[in-house]
Amino acid sequence: MAIEFVIDDVAGPDHVEVLSEALHARAERSLRERTVWLDTHDWRLFGAGLLLEHQVLAGGSWLVLRGLDGDRIARQAAARATVTADTLQEGAIGHRVRDLIGLRALLPRASVTRPAQVLLVLDGEQKTVARVVLEGPATVKDGTPLGLRARLEPLRGYDKAARRVEKRLAAIPGLSPAESFYGAVFAARGLDPRGYRSKPDLHFDPEQPAGEAFASTFAQLLAILRDNLDGTRRELDSEFLHDFRVTVRRSRALVKLAGDVLDDNVRARYAAELRWLGDRTSLSRDLDVHLLGFDQMAGQLPAPEVLDPFRDQLRREARTAHAALNRALRSPRFADLLEGWERDLTMPRPGPATSLAVADVADRLLSRSWKRVHKRGRAITVDSSPEALHDLRKRCKELRYLLELFSSLYKTKVHRELVRELKRLQDNLGEFQDSEAQRFTVAEHAAELARNRTAAATLMGLGRLEQQLETRQDAARREFADRWERFDRRDNERLYAEMVAAR
Repeated sequence: MAIEFVIDDVAGPDHVEVLSEALHARAERSLRERTVWLDTHDWRLFGAGLLLEHQVLAGGSWLVLRGLDGDRIARQAAARATVTADTLQEGAIGHRVRDLIGLRALLPRASVTRPAQVLLVLDGEQKTVARVVLEGPATVKDGTPLGLRARLEPLRGYDKAARRVEKRLAAIPGLSPAESFYGAVFAARGLDPRGYRSKPDLHFDPEQPAGEAFASTFAQLLAILRDNLDGTRRELDSEFLHDFRVTVRRSRALVKLAGDVLDDNVRARYAAELRWLGDRTSLSRDLDVHLLGFDQMAGQLPAPEVLDPFRDQLRREARTAHAALNRALRSPRFADLLEGWERDLTMPRPGPATSLAVADVADRLLSRSWKRVHKRGRAITVDSSPEALHDLRKRCKELRYLLELFSSLYKTKVHRELVRELKRLQDNLGEFQDSEAQRFTVAEHAAELARNRTAAATLMGLGRLEQQLETRQDAARREFADRWERFDRRDNERLYAEMVAAR
């Protein structure tokens, strides 16, 4: 484990000479190094206890995978000046990183340039027992300076010697223990890997005024929306648009369900504006989903390559849809929406329910949503239209958003079990809806490809695919009765009553 010190003030003009003498070390080489820390937008590598560094030296560049304690796990040459998930070479680092990041892009999160001097600490027999790297002054990418530092790197098999070197370093005037170098760089850039949120992180006091609770929720939703805006515009990866769209949906549900907490005019305005924004994201996200699942879908056919014209068509449409979305996200209307959101929704406003305890408002909203779900679900029969199941799905989403929003007010175990039961129902409704949407997309594109005289093999492949999607949809429809019966059972009614009563 690397051990780090800040060099505040070392006696004498040459800190290298002072430290070399105090440690009985020999200066090996000096260099200038640029380090770029790579991770996803949601810090998946950091969350897995890993740091991926791209180190650029005069003699070449390297990828280094470390633990958060600074210990090196793997190192390999980096052939490119810019590293992305697509340019990662095969090997221990590439395989492990790709498995962790999934669909997310590998992005440069912070970088720093600094001079470094390597000192080799020697024992009585002139064997190297530890390395001490003197670093800095350093310059973070945005120009923030970092002072001199010393990093002790123990060598395998010389743990006792490393502990003696650590004691010598600690005894040198002007040296003090320091947080990790990457931690100092991240702090200088205002980065908090542990602070990332894809949904609001809310902790309400039951007696907190509802107006304050809703305002803080809208503030977090706005922050999450803005956090995903640049990545959505630049199409860095598909998850930016996914998180952006989910945040819009959560916000729409909250505006709709806010009751007297929001002024009627404010509710009407933001219900309309968020509906507009949600509609702008729909086509882009739908096409992203089709393309992300395309290989799996095509793999159901004996000759998947016959669907390549369909894939090309989806890609063209996706480019057009993203361009249209970007125009919306750069429009005055969107700018006005963000400005108004911050002004009208993130500050408590007078209203009949704003001073009520948030717990009382939560009970009322959940009860209303719970009853609405059951009314819709119990009305569905074998003859009900697909629209009835789609409407139930939307009501289930609203209930889920409310359960997430007010989770801190209820007993964790009971709340978690209720969400689990709701999710089972949502999964079934989602499978039904997704199959229907994909069937429509396949049929629509098959007709267009036929007009363009596409090869018969492609049209036949699309026909088979539509049949498979119809079979999936029919299976989900048949399964719905069992899923609904499970959700509508007395045990869940008891769970819900217990959750509210135990608050």
